Amino acid sequence: MRVLQLVSSSGFYGTERMICLLSAALQRSEAEVYIGVFNGSSSSCSRFVQEAERQNLQVLDLACKGRWDLRTIVRLARWLRKNDIEVLHTHGYKANIYGLVAARLAGCALVATCHNWTNRTASLRQYAALDQFLLRHFDRVVAVSQGVLSNLRRAGVPGRRIRQIPNGIEVAAYKTAAQNSDKPRHIILGCLSRLSKEKGVDVLVWALPKLLATYPELQCVVAGEGPERERLLALAAELCVSHALHLPGFCDDTARFLSHCTLVIQPSRIEAMPLAVLEAMASEKPIIASAVGEIPRLLEGGKAGLLVPPGNPDMLAAAILKLLSSQEQQQALAARAAEKATACFDVSVMLAGYLSTYKEAMAKRHLLMRVSPSGKAGAYYERGTDRNIA
Repeated sequence: MRVLQLVSSSGFYGTERMICLLSAALQRSEAEVYIGVFNGSSSSCSRFVQEAERQNLQVLDLACKGRWDLRTIVRLARWLRKNDIEVLHTHGYKANIYGLVAARLAGCALVATCHNWTNRTASLRQYAALDQFLLRHFDRVVAVSQGVLSNLRRAGVPGRRIRQIPNGIEVAAYKTAAQNSDKPRHIILGCLSRLSKEKGVDVLVWALPKLLATYPELQCVVAGEGPERERLLALAAELCVSHALHLPGFCDDTARFLSHCTLVIQPSRIEAMPLAVLEAMASEKPIIASAVGEIPRLLEGGKAGLLVPPGNPDMLAAAILKLLSSQEQQQALAARAAEKATACFDVSVMLAGYLSTYKEAMAKRHLLMRVSPSGKAGAYYERGTDRNIA
């Protein structure tokens, strides 16, 4: 099986980490995998490209001028044909739009994974609406959470083409790191997050004064990068908590980072299926997270981690103080979370789901080729027969 993963990247965040993990697993299963990145030579893509190459994944750098470049679509379609790609797997609205046209020209199967739509601005809401409309014409569409699946159905994507596959992680790596780590001397609140508004890191900063009043040596470390960095530092200075807030930037070894945390906090305003929560679960760490997206399901309604309303610093601080006061509750929540991570979210589970989905998409595309009058790639797109094939 020959697969191209296609994405427009602005850094090495949850989507990019998932792509690398899935691609490496596919390669181990004897698939031939490429990762296509728009303007992959740009500085914003460097960490993603480096990580892909570190895992011996082949990277295709797609030069693209502006938001829409028809020549890039043509070059992509030619590359797909030349390399006999059987499945084009897209991530994000730009990859979906370019991929839809290129895959139909090249005649390969087309699968999209929908991670989430943030809808932060009017333009992003417009792109999300366009994306949801175009996804109706994909062979298979993967939702990473129940919430995304519901959005796809509301957008008119045929239910028979939607598959729900949760993100996965290398559970064993996180367990090993946790077992080999020493217990931290001071309380460390850990957070793996992009520094952007929807991730709610500011909510955690607002909670720090109350926490420091009870635990003056407490430290909060947020590993990640993003546009809110300066605003978060300014807020910490305003609240007189700069000494307790650390923003070290990107984290290359999330398993090692989590192994040093006392509690893991995920204060997001918007989420789908956050890898950071899965990683904390596998690390057997007590978790406090916003009750948004798939997080309540991940944490079993509070049985595998505490849930708080998004955007509420007071309730977040209260939950942290409550959990810090009870070692017994910390251990119970962490053990349940680790058990669930092993059973449901190991990379092997994700791999099996995607291999099955790829095969379904390929079978659908081959059947359409047989019923096409010309039998040529692209000739079948949008013909009436497509509506009758799952």
